[in-house]
Amino acid sequence: MSFDQLLHLAQTLKLSPTLLQSMNILQMNTQELSDYLNNMALENPAMEYDEGQGDGPSWEEFSSRVPWLSDSPSTGWEGEPPADVGTVADQSDSLEVLLRDQLTRLHLEPPLLALCQYLADSLDPKGRLDQSDLDGLARAGVPEVLLTRAVETLQALDPPGIAARSLEECLGLQLRRMPGDHQLAIRLCDHLEELAQGTLKLKALADRLGADQEQLRQAVQVIRSLDPDPVGDLAPAEPVQYIRPDAWVAEVDGQLQVFVNQWDLPRFAVSRDYLAMAKTGREDEAADYLREKIQQAQWVLQCVRRRQATLEGCLTALVEAQADFFLGRAEAPGPLLRRELAEKLEVHPSTVTRTLGHKYIQCRQGLFPTAYFFSRKTAGEQSDKALKARINRMIREEDPAHPLSDQAIADRLAAAGIPLSRRTVAKYRQALGLPSSQRRRVR
Repeated sequence: MSFDQLLHLAQTLKLSPTLLQSMNILQMNTQELSDYLNNMALENPAMEYDEGQGDGPSWEEFSSRVPWLSDSPSTGWEGEPPADVGTVADQSDSLEVLLRDQLTRLHLEPPLLALCQYLADSLDPKGRLDQSDLDGLARAGVPEVLLTRAVETLQALDPPGIAARSLEECLGLQLRRMPGDHQLAIRLCDHLEELAQGTLKLKALADRLGADQEQLRQAVQVIRSLDPDPVGDLAPAEPVQYIRPDAWVAEVDGQLQVFVNQWDLPRFAVSRDYLAMAKTGREDEAADYLREKIQQAQWVLQCVRRRQATLEGCLTALVEAQADFFLGRAEAPGPLLRRELAEKLEVHPSTVTRTLGHKYIQCRQGLFPTAYFFSRKTAGEQSDKALKARINRMIREEDPAHPLSDQAIADRLAAAGIPLSRRTVAKYRQALGLPSSQRRRVR
């Protein structure tokens, strides 16, 4: 065995931490970048809030030039923004309020009332009780008799089926509240898995339960009429997620212009005081720390400016390519690939992908993700979005008494020079959420 030393040249590409930081900033949307800058300012004393108005127009000047723009960004509020933005204001019909109101009317003794309210707050979104919560309360010293009474009290409340520990118990609680004798259906709840899989043999089960097949079929129909989710509309509403546009596209003086969102971003600058302190020429640990933070702040702010410029360039090219849609001359954007946009801008396709990924554009037609404007060519050199818009318009304008079939739509498109099969028309119609011609017929 011998050991040799060899020397050879190799070209490799390595991403430095600063370059990775620049790429991450490029990919951020407005909300993410705002949070990132605020967090960076908390960690870096060299970054301070800039009270200036910036180089661009104010929001009032911009909005006054765009008549259809009525909603302002978050910084456009006068005073403090509304409290609890994105949450449901009226909770008067919530499950929690409904259960607490019913418990109050029962005039329970304080220990039982407190335990019932605790269990009511522990229900999952489907209104179920977790057995592990009950076991934890038992281990904590809550008497079993009190736990049993609390569970029975909750299960006697409305809506029927609340506070069940399983689906079988939920359906059983509903059956016991229904008028009539449903003992067979209650016993059948123990065979829900077989019912769901379709492997339940009614004759064999009828013999085991001591009932005839007709009674068993009626019990199955009763079970199928029950609601496995008794909470329904009383479930907590999902918080509304507001979207901040990353840019606006507006026609100003007869020309389409792109306005990158700068009003929702906090304005920061490098502190002049710290810059002056760094020029003193001191060579100690504090001076090194200060220079490092100044360099970091300068780099971040430079990356933000570069992001704004790159985003504006990509969006300007996108708007030029989809000018017919933004000007209202087309129902939907035409075919466009990110690679084509990159070739026009003379950049790598990955730059376009990073710049426009997870971004939103607001125009007079509405608010759209940038991905909406990219699609491949389909039949007739059109995009799939344009074809869907055309099919939607044809169905909207049809005679309700004689609706167009998928084949009739395909024939009309073929006559217009767009060869499309009936199956493709059906696929696009279903994607639009439109029913078939038989269901659209009005007699």
